[in-house]
This record gives sequence, C-alpha cells and structure tokens, in this order.
Amino acid sequence: MAVVLTGQDGLSADQARGFKPTAQPYQFGVCTAEAIAAGNPICSVNPDSVPKAIDVITPNGVSQADELNPSSAPVDIQSVTIP
Repeated sequence: MAVVLTGQDGLSADQARGFKPTAQPYQFGVCTAEAIAAGNPICSVNPDSVPKAIDVITPNGVSQADELNPSSAPVDIQSVTIP
C-alpha cells in the first residue's frame, strides 16, 4: 500500500484538487513563474497529466521530486513498509 497526500476538491469526479501551470485559487501549480521563465523541463508537462499528489513517503534514497516527476512518465509511486 502507498499513502499519498493530496488536496481535496469536492467538485471534481475523483475528489482530488487538480493542477494548472502555476498555482491558482483552488488549483495547485506545477511550477512557479520563475521556474517557467528559467525553462525547467517539468514546466512543459501537461498539468492534466501530473499525479494528483503533493506529498509521499519515499523509499530510502529516493527523493519526492524523483518519485513524482511527471516528465519521466508514467509516475509509479512505490510502497514503503512502515514498522
């Protein structure tokens, strides 16, 4: 089992808050305006294709940025055993 933290949205079919290129009211942002201006590759990903997650517990040695990176699709969230 994997536990993923997301934002609730009572108006969408999956009840999870979506993403836009930058943060907007009631929408998370894929990137900041500064990251877009700097040409960060993750900013060119379609916001509808990013995982609807804002936090995950990752295995040792795996960063959240790597685990949730939509530019290396498909995103596969790994399970972590918690004693």
